[in-house]
Amino acid sequence: MAYTLRNGRTPLVTTGDGLLKYRGFEGVVTYEVQGALATLRPGGGSLRGNFRADGETAADAFRACDGHLQLQDGKTYKVTIVGHTAGSETAYFELRL
Repeated sequence: MAYTLRNGRTPLVTTGDGLLKYRGFEGVVTYEVQGALATLRPGGGSLRGNFRADGETAADAFRACDGHLQLQDGKTYKVTIVGHTAGSETAYFELRL
């Protein structure tokens, strides 16, 4: 899901397998986060990303709305699931501290 910014740069993309937790679920997903994780500040903005899991997990996460994603480096972030298409294995999120 790489893209180019208006200034011609391609933002940093962080990918890996992480542990997704939301109400009633804890399991491994494959994630992709657009932007530099080092730029996140408490109370500041968010980064966007997506994760892939089976369709039922993606749909349930979207219905739960909020959760936590532990990235491959061991750091845990809050996520708000902002999009999912029925039948798809991909859900989209905003990630913040």
